[in-house]
Amino acid sequence: MALHSHTRTSLRNDRNLPSARSNGVGGVGGNPLPVRSKNSLTRRTVASGQRTSLEDGDADSGRVRVAVRVCPKNAEDLSSESDFVDCIELQPELKRLKLRKNNWNSESYRFDEVFAEKASQKRVYEVVAKPVVESVLSGYNGTVMAYGQTGTGKTYTIGQLGKVDPSERGIMVRAMEDILAETSSIRDTVSISYLQLYLESIQDLLAPEKSNIPISEDPNSGEVFVHGASVVQIRDIEHFLEMLLIGETNRHAANTKLNTESSRSHAILMVRLQRYKWLEEKSLSLLSMTSFNDSSSSSNVPIVLKSKLLIVDLAGSERIDKSGSEGHMLEEAKSINLSLTSLGKCINALAENGLHIPTRDSKLTRLLRDSLGGTARTSLIITVGPSSRQYSETSSTIMFGQRAMKVVNTLSEKKNLIMRVYAGS
Repeated sequence: MALHSHTRTSLRNDRNLPSARSNGVGGVGGNPLPVRSKNSLTRRTVASGQRTSLEDGDADSGRVRVAVRVCPKNAEDLSSESDFVDCIELQPELKRLKLRKNNWNSESYRFDEVFAEKASQKRVYEVVAKPVVESVLSGYNGTVMAYGQTGTGKTYTIGQLGKVDPSERGIMVRAMEDILAETSSIRDTVSISYLQLYLESIQDLLAPEKSNIPISEDPNSGEVFVHGASVVQIRDIEHFLEMLLIGETNRHAANTKLNTESSRSHAILMVRLQRYKWLEEKSLSLLSMTSFNDSSSSSNVPIVLKSKLLIVDLAGSERIDKSGSEGHMLEEAKSINLSLTSLGKCINALAENGLHIPTRDSKLTRLLRDSLGGTARTSLIITVGPSSRQYSETSSTIMFGQRAMKVVNTLSEKKNLIMRVYAGS
């Protein structure tokens, strides 16, 4: 059961933020690449093969992959006299996590990977995000998300800039490093939009004056568009870090009892790739299995490959009585919890093969339609704390991850590959 049919992303060219054009961020358009041939004018629109797996023999690759990362104890946890035993015990070799309610009552859960407190940022990226990035470079849509209680390291895992220590860089920066290393600055284009969902309003983190940006859908394809978002073409990793810093500066955060700098919004980085490949005409029926060819051959024709990567730092789930939120912060907390509840309902419905998926309950679930039950390759990292004081929240996060592992996407390059052949010389 998919949250929607094939969603793809259009790519615009803009190099500098001040002049970044506002466009509908969303579905892939046609824009075929022309090339001359001795034959009469023909037009071919090529859909890929109907593979549902990215790797031969791996029929399970469309399932949402879920890893769990345990954060170190904070100062309050360390000073609490009531914490005699951690509520979490990891068994990395078995990829299992044991959740202890007390010394005689525990449950064991298996994930695709478990990371202890000392796991490096590099290791987390290579296991959780790198396979998704490789898929995006091959023409598939992809998503990497972080979910968990506030203060458990989601933003550190996803968005850490690592300006002082590059080893601290998070998934966003490492993903862009790999993408830029594998794309041609002459032939290919890489561009980004950076949004936040705050109080059910979509705002542009690269142009903060743009708020309440609307979402629309193509009535025929179901593709989702975010009209008015800035789109910036990325030149190099330094340029990307500049844009990321601007976005992080504009993101809403606040001090709560659970986190001294708690994100009060969901942050969504949209990366769009447009890549050009050369393909032998006799191989047109095998598009999904084709690698780059030498463009010097007269029998080769060009194709345009477009894909999208979403990297999502979800705001932290929290119990209002524990966070101490009041006034405006209370409204923020309610909005965060409502959108995460909507996400949980969609996960539950997909895991149970429900007939109705309540995607319209929240703008968050509308934005993630292709990520959960759609055509994207998706990885989820859930973050938890070891303290027994947070047992209830940790248990809830673990169950969210367990349900997400039951969601299966139908991976597809369909509508990503388009070519046109022109006659004449």
